[in-house]
Amino acid sequence: MQSLVFAPSHITGFFEVVNHQNPLIRGSRGAGVTLEQGVVTQVDINEGNGEIIIKINGKSNSQKYPPEMSVSYKTLDLLRKQFYEEIEWNNLEIIIRHKTSVPMEAGFGVSAGLALGTSLGLSKILKLPLTFNQAAAAAHQAEVELKTGLGDVMGAVTGGFPIRIEPGAPGFGKADEIFNEGGSGNESKGNLFVISKSLGAIETSSILKDHAMTQKVNIVARDMLQKLISNPQITYFMDLSLKFAQETGLIDQEIMEIVDVMRDETLGASMAMLGKTAFAISETPDSSVEGVMVSKVDNCGCRFQ
Repeated sequence: MQSLVFAPSHITGFFEVVNHQNPLIRGSRGAGVTLEQGVVTQVDINEGNGEIIIKINGKSNSQKYPPEMSVSYKTLDLLRKQFYEEIEWNNLEIIIRHKTSVPMEAGFGVSAGLALGTSLGLSKILKLPLTFNQAAAAAHQAEVELKTGLGDVMGAVTGGFPIRIEPGAPGFGKADEIFNEGGSGNESKGNLFVISKSLGAIETSSILKDHAMTQKVNIVARDMLQKLISNPQITYFMDLSLKFAQETGLIDQEIMEIVDVMRDETLGASMAMLGKTAFAISETPDSSVEGVMVSKVDNCGCRFQ
């Protein structure tokens, strides 16, 4: 039995951390954009002896993390504990293969894509009694418990330019979207591009575990969401994102120099949260910055292929 899931990358422009005892309600408010590039997950289930194999781009992720620290394994384990009596897990061989088309730990929400591919793929193959949102909620829970992300699952499920109005997993949180009209002139709907340049990785958990930084983030982000809802324009979203990056101090000079160049050529540019990555929204795929990655905006959200 096999399943194939695509989860779009989700870049966060600004966010506010919201803590809660319940991991399904814990998360973040904020806004971002999803890309047509992301994570494709193939889940295969055969008769076996309980073996679990997880690979990312052909390599076992146990080379970097022990299995219990993997967001894919964590997601699977949450479903296994929830449906321990319904499924004979020890009689199965589960193989999860992820293929990513964006850098990891660079602000593209890859961990959310890994978790979503795992939760949706397993739920479909095993015919678990879950709705789409309920299956996606397991991915969100895995993310927040491992501190690999707070809102990317909701963003990836929503698609387009998601506004995360209330924190939490799909089915618990609340999200809306900025209209994506494809730019000005004769551009067709959905024909905007995300141009990005990544200079390295930032481990999300290192920021989320820093209490002083999360306090600063929340002070800066406090009024941004309502401002965007009052003026839901892509250019304004990018202006707020850059203000957030600068006032929190998360953006460094190297990324800022790239952002300055991108701003002159696009609808706006800022830093991807959380990664050492500059990104811009553009009406064309062209950029004078060398070595950029270009993707169209994804308007459909996470889906089966």
